[in-house]
Amino acid sequence: MRRRSILITGASGRLGASLAQALARDHDIVQLDLHEPAIEEQRKLGRVHAGSITDPAVVSEAMEGVDAVIHAAAIPGTRKPYHQLLETNVTGTFNLLEEAGNRGHVEQVVYISSIMYHGLVENPPPEHLPRYLPIDEDHPSLAVDYYGCTKAQAEYWCEKYVRRFRKPVVVIRPPWIVPLDQEPSLRAGPAPDRPHLNDYIGTSDLIAGIACAMDYHPKDGFDCFLLHAEDQRSATPSLELVERFFPGIPVDREKLSACEGFGALVDCGRATDRLGWSPSFRCMR
Repeated sequence: MRRRSILITGASGRLGASLAQALARDHDIVQLDLHEPAIEEQRKLGRVHAGSITDPAVVSEAMEGVDAVIHAAAIPGTRKPYHQLLETNVTGTFNLLEEAGNRGHVEQVVYISSIMYHGLVENPPPEHLPRYLPIDEDHPSLAVDYYGCTKAQAEYWCEKYVRRFRKPVVVIRPPWIVPLDQEPSLRAGPAPDRPHLNDYIGTSDLIAGIACAMDYHPKDGFDCFLLHAEDQRSATPSLELVERFFPGIPVDREKLSACEGFGALVDCGRATDRLGWSPSFRCMR
């Protein structure tokens, strides 16, 4: 990847902070979050802006001089007050896209969405079970919770941005993210006693995937990717999980039998084919 000036939103969050530290080695970093990074070392990585993405003036100031945006700022999970969740995750994303679109020097946006877009990681009623396993990017969004719906709405605006401004957007839908300091000790645990994808990805792999996305130019301007570990994070074999919690759902048995029988319930083949990315971190068993 050539040297770029990259705006990272949500730079004080776990993912944003790790991204800033990793990318600052080869790029000029601009950081935006509600609050300045608490760690002095991170504040020295590049220009810092404190403010909300719901404020167009704050977004405009932070966007000055950057040629790429990694948008990781969001309220994570379904939390009250719901109008604030909607304002941050949807209106905030809209503000960033509008500013990026109207800035001639901004070439690309990478939006950090969520696997919650698909609406499958909660305790679902029967009508919201997966249509097939492992799921992939083409699986429809069944989200009904507030957080998942904000991600689906924000992705909608990303697609419209591509049409309005003729600039590319790459969407990343990460699952549960394992913090860097927990990667060495993460072990597979008991499966939840309910339908669950047992999804996860190491921060190190997610950062590598985002870096690959920065060099990717979608054929039609828009593309989305599920990034996930090769396996699932429970100590129960994948086909046994399917038989117990997802009876009658079409299954690719070969894929779920990978990784000594613990193959992921999330298919990352598109990221491998189009981004040249593959995960290297797996939990211990």
